[in-house]
Amino acid sequence: VSLLKSFKNQHLKCPVGERSPQMIPRLTFPVWKNFTLLQGIVNYPWMCVSVSGSPPTASLSSLRELENCVSNLSLAHEIVVNGDFCIKNRSPPTDSLEGRVTDIIHQAFWDSLQEQLSSDPPHYSHAVVLLQEVKTMLGSLLLPGHVRLRSQLDEVLDMDLIQQQVQHGALDLHRLAGFVISMMASLCAPVRDPEVRALQELKEPVELLRGIFRVLGLMKTDMVNFAIQSLRPHLLQQAVQYERAKFQQILDKQP
Repeated sequence: VSLLKSFKNQHLKCPVGERSPQMIPRLTFPVWKNFTLLQGIVNYPWMCVSVSGSPPTASLSSLRELENCVSNLSLAHEIVVNGDFCIKNRSPPTDSLEGRVTDIIHQAFWDSLQEQLSSDPPHYSHAVVLLQEVKTMLGSLLLPGHVRLRSQLDEVLDMDLIQQQVQHGALDLHRLAGFVISMMASLCAPVRDPEVRALQELKEPVELLRGIFRVLGLMKTDMVNFAIQSLRPHLLQQAVQYERAKFQQILDKQP
């Protein structure tokens, strides 16, 4: 659920023929039949209009519940009618104000990390936060059945042990990055193999961490799109009943 929610407001239609078996993650999860897993991926704007002309009254929780209901209905309908529907990472245009501000903020963070790692002795406060985030992202790609991989992840990226290594000046970022890249290679879709291999060529710690985050984001997108395509046959079978029930639910909440 958290993996799907992280792609809120990032839905785009994928060109015909873009998907292939190369896009399917190696360690895919079983088909999900629970429609509530789609909750929070997309927000569609809606308006509450009062027939009597008086301002409608509703609690914030009820409005959010109604918004989720409309979002689920809209997304399910799009998946059913558009066989090429998929999620893509959304980034603002580079020449827009949002794009320039985003680039400045990101570059400032990576420059700060570079400054910390280049100091004598090095400081690892930012690096430790990034390693925790990497561990979380990798964990989100694992299935409940991936017991061995999860155990390895917890063992190598043991944050308590990493903190002790930082205190004693014994943290080896390249060793940890090598483990992360090897796990990414076992989890990613075949189409991501060149990008994962390219990470192995990076030696500078900041560029290495930056590249790891970029490719992990792509891997999460691949996983979500596989889940959507796995869900589509079940939506096709139940589309009419599902949309009828959702419409009735919306009418009950906002007549």
